[in-house]
Amino acid sequence: MPCGNCFYRVKGQEDLCESFFMYNRAKGTLYDGETRLFLRGNGKPVYMYSMGGLAEYCVVPANALAVLPDSLPYTESEILGCVVFTSYGALRHAAEMRPSDSVAVIGVGGVGSSSFICNCLQIAKAFGASQVIAVDVLDEKLQNATTLGATHTVNAANDDAVERIKEITDGRGVDVAIEALGKALTFSQCAKSVRDGGKAVMIGLAATNVMGEVDITHLVRRQVKIIGSYGARARQDLHQIVKLAESGAFNLQNTISRKCKFEEANGAYEDLNHGKIVGRAVVEIME
Repeated sequence: MPCGNCFYRVKGQEDLCESFFMYNRAKGTLYDGETRLFLRGNGKPVYMYSMGGLAEYCVVPANALAVLPDSLPYTESEILGCVVFTSYGALRHAAEMRPSDSVAVIGVGGVGSSSFICNCLQIAKAFGASQVIAVDVLDEKLQNATTLGATHTVNAANDDAVERIKEITDGRGVDVAIEALGKALTFSQCAKSVRDGGKAVMIGLAATNVMGEVDITHLVRRQVKIIGSYGARARQDLHQIVKLAESGAFNLQNTISRKCKFEEANGAYEDLNHGKIVGRAVVEIME
């Protein structure tokens, strides 16, 4: 959610908004340095990591909004501003994906990452990918990936993921690989899976101080590009994402695997922590 006034806004990189990191991420406040949440008993301010998790209302910049057409379902469309937003930014801006590119998405089975791959697969398909390869260690999630556009699946628990990706792509590797888990192993797999001159895009967030390794000589001589991506650009992209959804590019119903009430949120988080949620779960607060 860009502030619209910082250095990166002028550069056209509002996904790197300074105010977002300075206030929202570092201090848990809105862009005016304040919070709108207070404890009922003593009026003590409540600081938050993001703008409206598990809240009926939230305050956001007007330029971070898009009108949701009546043709799109209200609850299921929540993913458009979250995981679809992240996936769109990775493929449109970081990877600069082109029609006929081959794409691999690595890391479905981890906490929360299955929703990323579901939407990366659908966006890659919408952008005209020639091959879409899903990599995971759970057959259930790979089966779901097939219904969402994957042309090939690789179970990394049974096969060497890098070798299988290269076999599928005639020994070259993919044009674009997306890492959605944030682990050292999948970071390495992603970097090794791309062709010469290919792009390895990292969207999976890691625990503190987790480091990924890369073969420097291979990186230099084969001109492999490793790129981090944290999201799309609200003012540029959100309206386009809504249009894509309206055109039928995303199967919103299949991406949402569970709906729960506010009172059931703790149980949903437990299931997420144990990898039991395929796709996305939605907590419905408004009735």
